[in-house]
Amino acid sequence: MLRLARVCLIILLAPAVRAAVINPQHAKNITVYHVNPASFSAAPLNMNTADLNGDMYFDLRTRGLPLECGIWRNLSFWSQLDCVNPEVANVSDLAITKLVLEVDTRWADYANCNLDPASGVYSCDWQDCPDNCSALTPGGMHDGGHQCDNSNGCAWDKADSRCEPYGCPNKTDENACVHGYDTCVWDDTLSSCTVPPGPGPVCDKSKVGHLDLTTVDWGRTNHHHRQLSKIDLWHGNVLSKTNGFWYSTQPQGECNSSDVNQLYCSWRVAAVDKKISKRCSDAAINDAIVEGDKKAAWGARCFENNCTAADRSNTTSQCWIECFYANVLGKLGSSQLLNHTSPDFGIPLSELGAAWDRPFLPVKQGGCPALPSNHQAADPVEMQERLGNVFEDVVAARIVV
Repeated sequence: MLRLARVCLIILLAPAVRAAVINPQHAKNITVYHVNPASFSAAPLNMNTADLNGDMYFDLRTRGLPLECGIWRNLSFWSQLDCVNPEVANVSDLAITKLVLEVDTRWADYANCNLDPASGVYSCDWQDCPDNCSALTPGGMHDGGHQCDNSNGCAWDKADSRCEPYGCPNKTDENACVHGYDTCVWDDTLSSCTVPPGPGPVCDKSKVGHLDLTTVDWGRTNHHHRQLSKIDLWHGNVLSKTNGFWYSTQPQGECNSSDVNQLYCSWRVAAVDKKISKRCSDAAINDAIVEGDKKAAWGARCFENNCTAADRSNTTSQCWIECFYANVLGKLGSSQLLNHTSPDFGIPLSELGAAWDRPFLPVKQGGCPALPSNHQAADPVEMQERLGNVFEDVVAARIVV
């Protein structure tokens, strides 16, 4: 009996198994979307996600890729980025996942996460936080962050033959200073570019990266003093129409319910709504635009009047693409910069969002067939409760004996 009492005492004094959970004071559930090759899991490890508006911006700006990467290549700054991005280039292999993330809203700096086409591995590079530049070598774009290519906070200095952190002081003129990916301020008195006042970027991979697209002007300014092309205008006007938020989630911040030594986490997959093929999603959105072109008040009446029968059945033709944007952005969206208050700005944003989300409905309601998500969301609180219940059952059993 004495031995049994000692055993019970040991069990009762044993520490409860506790995995890290997101601080309830800063926790928030967000519905996000992310695009990647269909073979990847729904969990966005080292990947970027976006809310509905942010996802629409990412996708809509790439509908002109057949022109941007074809007969109009190099007419826009964006060609050098979009045309080598495997997340937009091969639609047949892509899937879109709609999921709910629980996140800690104490954000970090947004990181650009890309798939290395050579290794097939995702990696993230800070937008405003430099890596260890001295360890990098000269190289091209989208190399997984191992080379000095301006995608990871580093730039190659030809004069000194070394890789150095880049930032606002490296900008040589006002145009380069105030337009682009960095947030910089031009000082007229000193004719120099400086970092803005206030706190610097939060460079913490264990936190969720966050970007408010209302704070950028991508596509709305000329690069290298070139006149804005149609590609630029489509990019800039889509941005103004949708805006939204982008997120980056790195493995250092993922909640791991089985890791009892984890002290902090900032994100977890709370639920996977649905994973669908991007081809099916594109077709559903295209149908909504083509139908609206003919019947809606915002319709441009373009496909039937301007395109041949062959063009109307070819979503990569110049006529089809230009008609698509004429409906999304309005008749002036291909010739001048607009903003969200502009009249006749194409399909209303609420209608566009509804068309975007419709493919995630059940198939009987017009949605796309679901693809395997390869992921089961785990709730660390539930896991703790289950472990706690098991612990109590064991103790009760010992006491009864």
